[in-house]
Amino acid sequence: MLHRVVEQRSEKTEQRELEVTPEWLEQKILEYKQKGYAFVSINDVSLFQVSGFKFHRFVCVTFDDGYRDNYTLAYPLLKRFGVPFTIYVTTGFIDNRLPMWWYPEQQLGLSTVELKALDADPLCTIGAHTVSHPKLDTLSYEEQSKEIAASKLELERLLGHPVQHFSFPHGAHNADTLAICRELGFKTNVMAWGGPVRLGNNRFLMPRMNMKQP
Repeated sequence: MLHRVVEQRSEKTEQRELEVTPEWLEQKILEYKQKGYAFVSINDVSLFQVSGFKFHRFVCVTFDDGYRDNYTLAYPLLKRFGVPFTIYVTTGFIDNRLPMWWYPEQQLGLSTVELKALDADPLCTIGAHTVSHPKLDTLSYEEQSKEIAASKLELERLLGHPVQHFSFPHGAHNADTLAICRELGFKTNVMAWGGPVRLGNNRFLMPRMNMKQP
């Protein structure tokens, strides 16, 4: 699990923890390649849970929120190495319609044009991440349903194909969240913690590792 890729990391701790540099990300990619890891998509991970793992060791790269630097800095690097990746997009952040309150007075969201360009590359999978990035377990069933369904439908309208993967904002979820995601037909839901993926993991509570640059 990653968030932002930036040339210069922020001084504020809460922002800095979401940021890695291109150099650090390239180093991690090379380290995993040298150790014999395969880089796979979230669709591959979903299939592995059903039919068994094709690779003994693999990495699935994911980004949360939908920052513009995922397009300007992360994408060229991942494309150069042929690394599949997923971006879970909070639809309110597209074209900076809603602010990212943890980066006040900055406009950091992907544009519609950038989102479509990413989606056109088979290396990239676009997933849903709600409309406004709330803690879902603090909302009613109806409020959760609106947040999750509206984000999925908007992305499908923009991209012209089904959106099949979902990430819980803040990792927060409850039984209502899982029921709604099943009703909407998501293939996977991912958490913000839990460690490495293993055979037999619940596809609707998929663990992730938060990759932080020191």
